[in-house]
Amino acid sequence: CAEGCNPVENPDGTHGVSGSVAQVGFKAFNTLQAAIDAAQDGETVTLLTDAAEDATIAAGKNITLNLGGKTLTNTNAGKATISVQGGTVTVKNGNVVGGTGYYNIEVTKDSNTNLTLADVIATAGNAGSAMIDNYGTLTVTSGTYTGGLDTVKNEPNAKLTITGGAFTLTKGTSKGFTGVVFNYGDLTISGGEFIQS
Repeated sequence: CAEGCNPVENPDGTHGVSGSVAQVGFKAFNTLQAAIDAAQDGETVTLLTDAAEDATIAAGKNITLNLGGKTLTNTNAGKATISVQGGTVTVKNGNVVGGTGYYNIEVTKDSNTNLTLADVIATAGNAGSAMIDNYGTLTVTSGTYTGGLDTVKNEPNAKLTITGGAFTLTKGTSKGFTGVVFNYGDLTISGGEFIQS
């Protein structure tokens, strides 16, 4: 802790610095992105407070993003709220709110990413793009996922496994293609609830 900072213990038992947004171990950061960039293989980034950021997890990162029961909200800058561009990543335990003009959570094309979503409450900010877009390997074990043109879109050559969770498409079908789960790739569903208005 730098001179003059104020260490605090958070209600969930983690430690941070008063006013900090995220932490890795005992290191506190003013933005979630800075914490993600600093995290090393096997480390956990924990969100300490509600934040409005568009976070990118770069290629080569093998980390866990623990949302800490907090809410990460899109900035409406035309980016995904969480963009995973490579590595093996778990996102868990919190809320992810999408923006008005892009995916909420994405696994980018040609990223060779393995992403797991657990106990995430994700809500689309628009009905013009998929709420979750997957070009890699995506596993959803639990959580609540709502909205979008498609709630989950699995792109060609991508792999999607759903073992649990609740998925709701609030946009009714019309001309064109839309679905709770819209699949071009390898899809396995062994659990979950799927609702279309």
